[in-house]
Amino acid sequence: MTVVDEHAHGGVRILGIEIRVRPSWLILAMLLAWSLATGAFPELYKGLPTSTYWAVALIVVAGLAVSIILHEMAHSLVARAYGLPIDRITLFLLGGVAELRREPKTPQSELLMALAGPLFSLAFGLALMALSRGMTPAGDALGLAAALDYLAMINLVLAVFNMIPAYPTDGGRALRAVLWMITGSAARATGIAAAVSGGFAIALMIAGVALALTGQVAGGLWWVMIGLFLRTAAQSSVSDMMAERLLAGRPISRLMAVGAGPLAADMTVAAYVEHQAYAPPQALRAVVSDGVTIGVVEAADILALPRESWPNRTLAQACRPLGPGCAVEAGADAQSVFEQMKQERSRRVIVLDRGRPVGVVALQDLLQRLDMGRLFDRNRRSTGR
Repeated sequence: MTVVDEHAHGGVRILGIEIRVRPSWLILAMLLAWSLATGAFPELYKGLPTSTYWAVALIVVAGLAVSIILHEMAHSLVARAYGLPIDRITLFLLGGVAELRREPKTPQSELLMALAGPLFSLAFGLALMALSRGMTPAGDALGLAAALDYLAMINLVLAVFNMIPAYPTDGGRALRAVLWMITGSAARATGIAAAVSGGFAIALMIAGVALALTGQVAGGLWWVMIGLFLRTAAQSSVSDMMAERLLAGRPISRLMAVGAGPLAADMTVAAYVEHQAYAPPQALRAVVSDGVTIGVVEAADILALPRESWPNRTLAQACRPLGPGCAVEAGADAQSVFEQMKQERSRRVIVLDRGRPVGVVALQDLLQRLDMGRLFDRNRRSTGR
């Protein structure tokens, strides 16, 4: 469970929640199926046809995907009960995440959401284990029993792994919720939980390097990868918390810069190129027709066009149409704009006031403001103010 993003492929919707699959998950699924079909299962269950090993491996991989989705759905349903929207569940290399649009408002809701996933995985794992134990392991049933037994173990491991106190895993979020209850401050609880997670991540990476030096390179690299992920995720979560505290509730117009003036829609691309020679190369400009902004343009858009078309093509034909990734209203919430820019991977957006361009916001400027906010926070903590 995390707060909103390698690209993901869209998929089906379950209870209105989109299920996405990143390419890294597909690679992991193929490697896992191959490893089980050619190594683990032939060693555990000798004498079965090769096709049976592959069938069992594919059942396990599909079951793993279902298990992760159901684990994240448990988080999502509790989140919805507290009025927190969940846009999607994404499967990736290290498992899955339910992407919260915003952070919980109370430690109680945080704790219940955090515990929902591991509790489901524990119950699901025990149910699968009971089902596999109740089957007669002979003939075709042997393969199915093996698949259920392996999936039971995976769900139990999933429940245990997710409860490690490394923010923002479920255990880390539960730790933050408890610290939040004790300190009364979400920001302070997040900082402590992130520090614990950072220490845990470093220990995991050191252990991974030590494991690799003993000859278990694959296992060691896996530990290092998990440690890096946990460290990065913890730092990202602290940044998200800081962004919400500094930006939420403020109109984006308070943070915009005065951009270069708008450009006429009937200006030719050739005229724009000559005009742009005296402007910063990264400038994002609004294209206006009859006083209304119809799109935006910057140097990269023009450089993608055939040079011979420049004298005859107008900016109305060359500009990017308005959309979430290039324009926002002046009264839009700064936190929402920041998250939108990250999600859309937009470096800059035009700020509009009733269709008229009034400024521009750069993602880099917002990030610098957050860095400044962190510096002031550290100074206040060090002086006790």
